[in-house]
Formats: sequence, C-alpha cells, structure tokens
Amino acid sequence: MSLSAIDTLLALQERLKHETNLPLRSVSLTPVDAKDLDLLVSSVGTSLPPAYLDFVSRHGLLSAMDWRGFERARMLSPLALLEALQWSRETIEEGCFGDNEDELEAAILEKKLRERIIPFQYIASNNVSDYYYFDPGTRRDTGPLIFPARHDDFDLATWLLADAPDVSGCTFDFDEHLRWVLREGLEEKDWGR
Repeated sequence: MSLSAIDTLLALQERLKHETNLPLRSVSLTPVDAKDLDLLVSSVGTSLPPAYLDFVSRHGLLSAMDWRGFERARMLSPLALLEALQWSRETIEEGCFGDNEDELEAAILEKKLRERIIPFQYIASNNVSDYYYFDPGTRRDTGPLIFPARHDDFDLATWLLADAPDVSGCTFDFDEHLRWVLREGLEEKDWGR
C-alpha cells in the first residue's frame, strides 16, 4: 500500500532537514481561508473532487521550491483558481485557430471542453498558465481525470471529447497526483510516468 500524499509530504519535509543535495529545498503547506474555500465550492460546486477539498481544507496548499529558489509546484489559492478558470474559458475565441470551417469547428469544440475543465495547480517549474486540470466529464470511482496541459495546447478537445480518450499517462486519484508532483520535483521521474 502506498503512502498518502500528506504522509509522503511530511516524510519529504523530514528528509529535507537532513539532506542538502536534493533538487528540492523546501516543501510547504499554506492554510486556506475558509471563506475563500466556501466561495470556490459555491462557484464550482461538485466538480471539485472530495479528496482535493479535504486535502486543501485540512492541510492547505502545496508549494515546493527547488535548490535555486524557483517554484517547482504551487497549488492555486481558491481565488487564483477562479481567475485561472475564467482565463481558461475566455482564452478560446471563435477565430483563434483560423477562419476556415474546420478551424472554426475545432475552436467551438475546444471552447466546449474548456467550459468543463478546472485548472488547480501550476505545472512544476512553470508559471505561464500551464496547469494541472480536473476534468469532471471524464471520471472514475476515485474522482475526475487529472492531467497536465500547456497554455498553447489546443488539442485537448480532440483528445478528451473522443469516444475513448487514452488516459494511460494520467490519474484519477488526487493523492497519486500529489505524489507524482513531489517525485517530479525530486527529479526522480516525470509526472505520470
């Protein structure tokens, strides 16, 4: 049985006290204001996985810094998540792929998909609107699909709106996602691999 994300994080914090040659310098949790979390839940509703809400309300937001002082991971605050969600939904405009019929259709599909996915964490070592997302439209018993997407990735609709999207490199388990993020920060493996 694998450790929970919080147990993995606490073990890593202890390890960072004694080992100075790791790619990560610090891993921390920032408490979340209950009012902000209530606003997020009232705005997004049941699309957020219970495991995410439980982790954030009990432990806070994960942040990891590397040995150079750069962020390797940062979960978005509830207010930043709502802003990122709005940005993600407004990014796709009808003509953003071009003006021919296929390109307009692709933009419409991408906009439809962006209405349902929820950005919740910056991708490790990146701060240009590249996020890990929840996709409540693709789920299993453990929760919605969790996947990374770059800011210029406009093929998400082609992938996620397919009859049987290949999600083999993704997870539906929030704890597993956080363990993968920590492992990636330690440069042990890429997220999901």
